[in-house]
Amino acid sequence: MSKLPTENEMEKDIVKKEKTKKKLFSSKKAKEEKKTIPENETAEEKEKREKAEEEKKKKADAKKKTKPKDMKQATKRLLNYLKDFKGLIVIVCISVVLTTVTGFVASLAMMPVINTIAETVVAENPDVSAALANISKWLIVMAVGFIFSSTLNLIYTRIMLYVSSKTLANMRRDLFNHIQTLPLSFFDSRKTGEIMSRFTNDISRVSDLVSNTLPTLITSTISAVLTIGFMIIASWKLTLTITVAVVLMFMTVILITKKCSPLFKEQQKAIGEVNGYIEEYIRGIKNVKLFCHEERTKDGFSELNEKYRKIGVRANIIGGFMSPLMSMITRVNYAIVVILGARIVMGGGMDIGTLTAYLDKSKSYGTPIAQIASCYSTLVSAMAGAERVFEILDTPSETDEGKVTLVRLIKNALGEEEESKNEGDFAWKVPAEDGNKYVPLKGDIKVKDVTFSYVEGTEVLKNVSVTAESGTKVAFVGSTGAGKTTITNLINRFYETDNGTIIYDGIDIKDIKKADLRKSMAMVLQDTRLFVGTIAENIRYGKLDATDEEVIEAAKIANAHSFIERLPDGYETEVRSDGNNISMGQAQLINIARAAIAKAPVLILDEATSSVDTRTERLIEVGMDSIMEERTVFVIAHRLSTVRNSERIIVLEKGEIIEEGNHQSLIDLGGKYYQLYTGTFEMK
Repeated sequence: MSKLPTENEMEKDIVKKEKTKKKLFSSKKAKEEKKTIPENETAEEKEKREKAEEEKKKKADAKKKTKPKDMKQATKRLLNYLKDFKGLIVIVCISVVLTTVTGFVASLAMMPVINTIAETVVAENPDVSAALANISKWLIVMAVGFIFSSTLNLIYTRIMLYVSSKTLANMRRDLFNHIQTLPLSFFDSRKTGEIMSRFTNDISRVSDLVSNTLPTLITSTISAVLTIGFMIIASWKLTLTITVAVVLMFMTVILITKKCSPLFKEQQKAIGEVNGYIEEYIRGIKNVKLFCHEERTKDGFSELNEKYRKIGVRANIIGGFMSPLMSMITRVNYAIVVILGARIVMGGGMDIGTLTAYLDKSKSYGTPIAQIASCYSTLVSAMAGAERVFEILDTPSETDEGKVTLVRLIKNALGEEEESKNEGDFAWKVPAEDGNKYVPLKGDIKVKDVTFSYVEGTEVLKNVSVTAESGTKVAFVGSTGAGKTTITNLINRFYETDNGTIIYDGIDIKDIKKADLRKSMAMVLQDTRLFVGTIAENIRYGKLDATDEEVIEAAKIANAHSFIERLPDGYETEVRSDGNNISMGQAQLINIARAAIAKAPVLILDEATSSVDTRTERLIEVGMDSIMEERTVFVIAHRLSTVRNSERIIVLEKGEIIEEGNHQSLIDLGGKYYQLYTGTFEMK
């Protein structure tokens, strides 16, 4: 007698068969794909086929990315923004209900009016005066009802506009405030225009949802319920005949919204790409014109614009089917109801007034259903926009576990104590178990065996060690991408080291709060960045409480005072967006004045003089010498003439220090620095 297989053996057998089936299927699929490749295809045909396959793959990936996410969660989070307006929203809901019900009831007043007219017409001796009085009474009821309904409509519309504007203002505030807390890596991986799209297009869609769609959704739902309820009460037999039309309408709604949902999300993504492209090329319009890339830029924009247009057309065409299909179903249904209703009236099962009201409702009952469908499409689109906003809000803020803070100390009879005013010497306040300890701020920085990668697996810095004693000037020299700017970014804690430590006045910078750390440093970047406002305000950006005298003194140090004085309004001259009404060199001088007014113990100059001519550069160097005294200075420069007087020059190559010393010692060494200085080797 054969042994029956156990349950485990049966399961194993099933799994084995499934694996064999999948293997055969994948093998068959591979053979089918292989058959589609011609044996004697040319190189041109191969390239064309591979390009088509790549496009197909991109479309498939794009489709996956545009699948709706958790709409329930997005709706819940959006409702959290509305919880501050609970009272107003309750008033709106009550007003919407009263508006809809009052308007609906007022419209039913036509039944006694029609019945009175019909009875008067067929009567042998009609009492016209009584009929007119009865008609007038019901017309007044209709008028009062519609006026009351319209008044409530006006009230709740204004309330919802207020709620919408406040809600969207709060969302923008939270989004902007959160962006201030994000690390630089977030901005490095995204286009500015794409981020701006979250503030404009995405939030605007949410605004439409709150101000228009939600009240319409409530109104349409109540109207649909009241209409169908009335029709059932008036003639349930006649109502059964239009059940098919109702089912068809709901099927249409479900099918179209299912198709529209991913398209609307893809549309939001496409407009973000368009905005990013526009922002990027408007900012770089000078370079576009300089290199005659207008046509290429237009082609690039046309491609993105066409992509957005196609997605928008597809979404709106599919969504546009909703209204005509609903209209067609409603009209066919209306014709059927007229025929069957007339037979019921002639049979005595319904009066003429009720039939008239029934026909009116049967003709318009599709409208609230269509509006509900339209609201759902808007809801999906708005939730897609809300998700994009919440995506940024969910991005983790820049972490800061530092506890050491920067304070000012003044000496008195009791020793040293903290001063809240801008007086006294700066010191690091280090929390300790036996009380706070104060370490004088000197600007002594030591980089020890630091390794760093922007992208995992690709090291930008490899075991770099640099010592900068207080009051010394350290220069970094090397090819583009050698890691010069990266070192200063790590000192500022714009990024965190992978390995190694950076010590500041004997304290690990990871223990110092980032805001206090950066407050102790002044930085002049290669990219000149001015803000809309006066020149004085831009200089004062380095020290917000600086006096006018301090502003002028800083401008003189940076050699900016003379050109500022020649401007029509002097220091009160308004700077336009990105400082495009002054030269790049003048903008850099203002940037240097901004750093000078901060009087920070550590000064970082990242190609600070790259935008000025040689003569201005020399004048700046003379002025900068005074603010460099007793300060730790890091200089990054391609012009080696600007680093000659540095106490220590670091030569970097591919993230490693290959030479180190002062100018003369490196010249005597005859290595890479010597080659760069003499021109036998050029930095790239």
